[in-house]
Amino acid sequence: MRRAPLIGWCVLAIATAPVSRAANDDASSGRRIFVHGGAGGEITATFAGSSTLLPARLRRCAGCHEADGLGGREGGVAIPPITWRALTAPREASSALPGRPAYDEAALNRALGEGIDSAGRLFAQGMPRFRLMPAQAAALVDYLRILGTERDLDPGVATDEIRVGAVLPLSGPAAAWGQAMRGGLENALAAAGTIYGRRLRLVAADAGDDAAGALRSLVASDRVFALVGTMLPANIEQIEQAEDVPVIGPLRPTAEHIAPNVFYLLAPLEDQMRVLVDQLAAETAHPLRLTIVGPYGSVADAVADQAQRRGASVVQRIAADDLATLLPPAVTEPPDAIVVVPGVDFGRIVAGLADWPGSWLLAGPAEAVAPERATDERLRLVFPIWPADPRGRDTSTAPAMPPTAIAATAVLVEGLKRMGARASRAGLIAAIETLHDFPTGVLPLLNFGRGLHIGSFASAVIRPDRSRGMMMLGGWRTRR
Repeated sequence: MRRAPLIGWCVLAIATAPVSRAANDDASSGRRIFVHGGAGGEITATFAGSSTLLPARLRRCAGCHEADGLGGREGGVAIPPITWRALTAPREASSALPGRPAYDEAALNRALGEGIDSAGRLFAQGMPRFRLMPAQAAALVDYLRILGTERDLDPGVATDEIRVGAVLPLSGPAAAWGQAMRGGLENALAAAGTIYGRRLRLVAADAGDDAAGALRSLVASDRVFALVGTMLPANIEQIEQAEDVPVIGPLRPTAEHIAPNVFYLLAPLEDQMRVLVDQLAAETAHPLRLTIVGPYGSVADAVADQAQRRGASVVQRIAADDLATLLPPAVTEPPDAIVVVPGVDFGRIVAGLADWPGSWLLAGPAEAVAPERATDERLRLVFPIWPADPRGRDTSTAPAMPPTAIAATAVLVEGLKRMGARASRAGLIAAIETLHDFPTGVLPLLNFGRGLHIGSFASAVIRPDRSRGMMMLGGWRTRR
C-alpha cells in the first residue's frame, strides 16, 4: 500500500461501540471536534503506531488546517485545505502535494475509518488517528459540509443576534457589585443597537465560589461568542474550548503573560506604580526619599526601579500595615513618601493616617481604599480607569454605569463593526488588533496590535481636596 507523503486531513478511526447519548450528531458537535479536538474525554486520538493519547491541542483539526479549513504551511510542510468544496474536487499533483481524485461518500467513509485517502494512499504516520463514535464521525462530516460557508456560524452567533458572556459574582458578599456590572453590560450592549442586523445579548453566569468552573461551563455550552467584562482565572489557557474565545476587559490585574485571545484594557499594576513614583518625585524639591511597604515581588521591584531612575533613594522596604513602624520614633527620620504595594492592608494604613501629622505623602493603588476613607490631602492614589476626564477637571462623581462595562462594550462593538457581516471569533480578534487611539470615553486612548493585547499603559494620579473632591494631578500619563 502506498503512503501519502504529506498530511492529508484528520484521519478518523471509527469505534464500533454503541452510540452514547452524549454524542451529538449535529454540526455543533462536529465543530467542537474540528476546532477543539472534542471536549474533555469526549474523543481520544494517538499518532500512528503509538498508544499515547494526545492532548486536545494536538488532536484538533484546526490546529494544522486552520479554523477556516483552508490549510497552509507548517514547518515547511504543505497542509491541504479540507473544506467540503476542496475535498469533493479532484486535486492535481504539484510540488507541494500529490494529486488525488475527488472524495465521494464512500471514499470519505474509507478515509474516516481506515486512514486511506481517495487515491488509495495511507495518510502520513504523524497524522493523529482518532477514535470516534459513529455519530461523532457523522457530526464531523456534517461540519465539514458547512466549513467556511455562510452557514458556518461560530458559537453564540445567530442570524439575528450575537450572545456575549460574563462570569460575575451575582450571589454572595460581592453580589451588589456583580449585579451592577451585569446591569452596566446589558445597558451598554442594548445602547449599541444592531450590528449588521444582529442585536447583542448578554449571557451572565454566577461565579459562586468557583469562577473557573462557571467559566468552563459557560464556554462549553457553546452559547457565547465572546467574553466581555468577565471574571477570569489565571489559568485561562488550561480551560478547554476557551483558547479561541475573545476575552475583552477581564476583571483581573493585567497578566505578565497574555493569552492571544485576551485583550486587557488597563495598565499593568507595575506601570501604574511607576507613574505614582513619577508624581511623588515631581512634588519633592529635593531627591525623593521613599519607603516601600509590602512584600517583595514585581510590583515592589518596579517601584524601587522607578525610584532609582528618578534619582530617588529607597530608605526602607518593609511589610507592615501600621504607620507606627514606618515613622518616628520607630525610624530616625520620616521619608518624603510611603508607597504601599499590594500584599498589605492599605485601607488600614489610610484609616490611621489622621493620627500621624506631618508633611510626608502616602501613596498606593486607589482600588485598595474605600472612597469614604480617602479624605486626607496627603494621599496620592493611582488609578487606571477613573477619574475619566483626561483634562484634569473635577471628577469626584463617578459614572453611573461601571466604567469597565462601558469600555469593554465599546471595544467589542467597534471590533464587530470592523470585522464585517461575517462574524467569527478569529475575525473579531484580528479586528480588535487594528484599534489605534481608540476612545472609550472612560479610559485613556486604547491601542492594540498583533502581539500587543494591553490597550493602555497610562494611569492617573488623584488626591483628595477638601473643597473640590477628588482631583486628577496632571492627566493621563505613562511612566517616564
